[in-house]
Amino acid sequence: MAKYEAVFILDPRKIEGNGEAFSGTIEAEIKKIGGEITRIKCLEKKVFARPIGKHNAGVYWDYIVDSDAEFVEKLNEKYQLNSSVLRLAVFHYVDGQDDDIFKPREERLFKAENFQDDMFGDDRSYRYNKR
Repeated sequence: MAKYEAVFILDPRKIEGNGEAFSGTIEAEIKKIGGEITRIKCLEKKVFARPIGKHNAGVYWDYIVDSDAEFVEKLNEKYQLNSSVLRLAVFHYVDGQDDDIFKPREERLFKAENFQDDMFGDDRSYRYNKR
């Protein structure tokens, strides 16, 4: 058994709301394939940096699944031709790898370690015009 992260990008024009009903069908299919879901997270509708075909936005759903190695192939076969799914990506998942991402916003911003003490160090002499 291995842990996988499956990220679905759904077409917002073909699903209702955030796609919670469609997510239910995804859950049922994952269980049918033999996967055990440990986390489900809707990451809301997001605008793409680059369009996917004629689509400029999509609804993201993130699933963490315990399953065997054949899970990825079976899941891709099932949703390869589904017109409601714009993209499907499956990754190996390591526990705790995304803990910072799902923290509340206040905990992520303005930490002291995110700032440099000295903005203009002596090691950047190329910035100064020497004559």
